[in-house]
Amino acid sequence: MKSHSVEIAGQKLSIRSDATEAHMRRLTDLVNAQIKAVRATVPSAPLTTTLMLAAFQVADQLCELEDHVVRERREVAAEVRRVGKCLDESASCAGKWLETLAAAEREKPAGKDRA
Repeated sequence: MKSHSVEIAGQKLSIRSDATEAHMRRLTDLVNAQIKAVRATVPSAPLTTTLMLAAFQVADQLCELEDHVVRERREVAAEVRRVGKCLDESASCAGKWLETLAAAEREKPAGKDRA
């Protein structure tokens, strides 16, 4: 684990993490952007209120993404079931076709060439 120096809302912090510098920079930029957005709508709010509102908005975005992932997984599962059903039906039709073909081959007179 290494120590990362970040600046959030003008406050310097030291964070220990296994994350890369690039990842920490990305997180810092996202948090600061959220704080900036809150400050734009509530410029007179104290820093603690601004931070809590920013955290609440990040949590809201996370929940929306989680809900999206759940919906996507359900849609994928439904599509897999649909495709599986089609494959089962196709395999059943192919099996019946092969049985019909085999029966027709068995019914040919013995002296005839079989293709």
